[in-house]
Amino acid sequence: MRRFLNSSKIILPCLLVGAVALGPIAAFAFDMKAWEGSTNPETKERYIPVELWSGAEWDGKRDLKMPRVDARYRHSSWYEIKGPTEWKHPVTGQTFTVYERINPGKDGTKVQVFTINQDQTGLGRLYDGRPGRDTRTYSGGLKFPLGLWKEGATRKFLYKVWEPSESERMESITIQKIDFAFQGTPHCLQFYWETMDGNERKTFDRHTYIYCPGKSMVSQIQH
Repeated sequence: MRRFLNSSKIILPCLLVGAVALGPIAAFAFDMKAWEGSTNPETKERYIPVELWSGAEWDGKRDLKMPRVDARYRHSSWYEIKGPTEWKHPVTGQTFTVYERINPGKDGTKVQVFTINQDQTGLGRLYDGRPGRDTRTYSGGLKFPLGLWKEGATRKFLYKVWEPSESERMESITIQKIDFAFQGTPHCLQFYWETMDGNERKTFDRHTYIYCPGKSMVSQIQH
């Protein structure tokens, strides 16, 4: 799979359906003790590790790392997260340590590549390929919050996108619920995300997401 990701054409979407069908399903029953200590209930602050996004076990240590993952999860449909692996950016030539997120669908497969952004504030996309749309590559971004965040806080991240011409985009995240139970799973996180042009005059997309320990993304609402 890596050789296709490293290609400047990145012809992955129709080739990974079989891999998704055969991928393992994540085990949801695991120790919640680490997650209990991630939030300060008095200040409404929480340390958000990569493991909340990836669905992996978390040891409670407050250092941003990318543990190995090869698992399937579900909200409205099945999706797979795999990695980390090395990936060479087809525009900049820079090599990143990344996760692949693969969403199969009846019209084709959506493939995204994520890495920790240079500000260490979140995971950002480097690549987005989906049926019926031109492939996009990015310099990074703020698609999922990482590190110490507070309920109600908003942060922004300016980055570049090539589709194929270059432009600037701004991604913004606002934490809505820092730590709550969702459908019986404790210590979930809810946040609002939007992407705008570099001047923040035009909004291109906005969603509300919920992530839960061991389950990755469990809810996605497009506004």
